[in-house]
This record gives sequence, C-alpha cells and structure tokens, in this order.
Amino acid sequence: MVETSPIRFFEQIPSQAGFADRFGRKLTYLRISVTDRCNMRCDYCRPAADAYKAESHSNILRYEEIERIVSVAAELGVSKIRITGGEPLVRRDLPMLIEKISAISGITDLALSTNATLLGKYAKDLASAGLQRINVSIDSLNALRFRKLTGGELAPVLAGIQAANDAGLTPIKLNTVLMKGINDDEVADLIDFASDIGATIRFIELMPMKQGLDWEKHYMSVDDILARKDVQARVDISPMQTGNTAARYLPLKSGKGEVGFIMPMSERFCEGCNRLRLTADGGLRSCLPADDQLNLRDLMRHGGSDADIRSTFLRSALIKPEVGIYNFDSDSEKRSMIHIGG
Repeated sequence: MVETSPIRFFEQIPSQAGFADRFGRKLTYLRISVTDRCNMRCDYCRPAADAYKAESHSNILRYEEIERIVSVAAELGVSKIRITGGEPLVRRDLPMLIEKISAISGITDLALSTNATLLGKYAKDLASAGLQRINVSIDSLNALRFRKLTGGELAPVLAGIQAANDAGLTPIKLNTVLMKGINDDEVADLIDFASDIGATIRFIELMPMKQGLDWEKHYMSVDDILARKDVQARVDISPMQTGNTAARYLPLKSGKGEVGFIMPMSERFCEGCNRLRLTADGGLRSCLPADDQLNLRDLMRHGGSDADIRSTFLRSALIKPEVGIYNFDSDSEKRSMIHIGG
C-alpha cells in the first residue's frame, strides 16, 4: 500500500537525538537508495531477468529532491545517512549528491554500500566530496563462483576495495550473505582475507527478500557458522554480545580486528531498530520487510512543503511496526531487495 497524502496524525518536537516511533525507538538513521539498477545480478537480491523491471528515470528521485528530504530529516534529528542501490555508483555524478548531503547541518555520518566494481574510478572523488566510509558486498573469493553468483568479475571488486583504502574511505566493512551449499565453505577464507587487508567482515543470514528464491534450501544461521572448528580457530566466540544492534561483533584470536554477524532471522534486532529507508522512486519505508510506505516523490512534485515532508516522516514513524515479518510468498506484494534498497 502506498500513501500519497501526509496526514498529520500527531505532532512531535524535533530532537537532535532523533525523533521516535510509537515504541520509543529513536530514529536517527536514513538509508537512501539512489537507483534500482545494478551492474550485477546477485541471486538473493534481484528477480529473474523476465521478472525484473527497473523504474523509468522520470520516476527516480532527483538529487535536489534527495537533498531536500535529507535536510528535513536532519532537522528532525537524523544524523546518519547511508547511500545504497541497486548499485549506487551506476548513478551518474554520485559525488555531486555526496557533496550536497555532506554539507547539510546535523549529518555526521555519511557512508556508502557498493559492490565496489566502480570504486577504482570513483573512490577519490567520493572521498573528496565528503564520503566517510564504505561497505562492500563480497560473497565469494573464488572468481568462477563469484561470476556465477553475481554475473560480474571479482578482480575489479578487489581493486575497488584497495582504491577505497587508499582514498581513506575507512574503516571498510565487507558484507557476505551466508548461503548454505553455495558459499558457506569460504567463511574461514573470507575472515582471513578481511584480516589481511585491515577490514571488518560481517556475515549476514539469508533473508526471504526475493520472489522465487529457495530460501529454506540455502538458509543457514549464524549459530551454524560459529559451531565450525575453522571459525572457532579464528574467532573468539566467548564474548558474544547481547542487545539489539543490527550486528554483533567478536574479536579475532590472533591479530587485530573483529568479525560481525547480522542475524535478521535467528535473532531479531527489531527492538533497537533506528532506521528508515528511502527507495529510489521516493517511497519512505519504515521497515525493510513491510510494504507500507509513504510517497515523498509525488508529494514534492505536487507542491508539498517542507512541513508536509516533515509530517510524512512523523507518520512513517507512527506506522513503523514493532517487529518486521519476513515472508515472501505468493500472497505477498513485497518488493525484492533491489527495488527497496540494500
């Protein structure tokens, strides 16, 4: 369901600590997808070729529209912005948007999620524009397997990671989606790779976020990974954190660094969720797996004021569910991850 008119259900005093939802969670983090296009086709993210349809360019938010939205969000207390996609670097002149957002008062944390294939070209410009750090998706270190999983090549990803490190876009975080029978045999190698380059790797449980994905066949929990001897030889599993942050981190047994684990399926962290999402086509979404979203694009293009944008943010906080439900089935209208923003 998509809403187009911002009804003022309640008023709330902005706070630099963030505005809150019905359950008292402060909302300080906005993830912004700048495109639903990608130069890869990862199995867990993008629908099959015959089912994938990108939005027309006219439906995608313009940079000045994103800047306006972020300015209002910052006034409400949002301080952390992450640029996502699709692959955000396929969007033309992305450093221009980074520069606009980095200049907005109140934004103190500006990051980018990328597959790194184009970072070799853009890392310096992004850093100069004000980007602070990056997360890189990398699901295999085997070139043939990587190509099968993503449709892309591993070499430019590795070069992009090096370029980001050289440009000071650190600390670098590497994200790997765990898939049983596909890449779970590479966990130890990925830990070693991240340690060698001074990055933090995070393993993410597979989510049912794409139509047609055989999720049950390929899902494995973080507990399954932590039970492995080759992982326990590298990671100190004794101080596993408790709490409600998205990622839990464990120290390496040798050398500096840590390994992160994100468990959206086996150990929910909804109680501590502090984020909203802005889709590339202007949908303000309060929960990743919930399809209810509010249409900021149409609001702005039909003359909506900054006060109307503010009220839409407040309404999004109001409809944010206490717990997100992941169930992508034939009765669902859910959008795939590439359409929502990673």
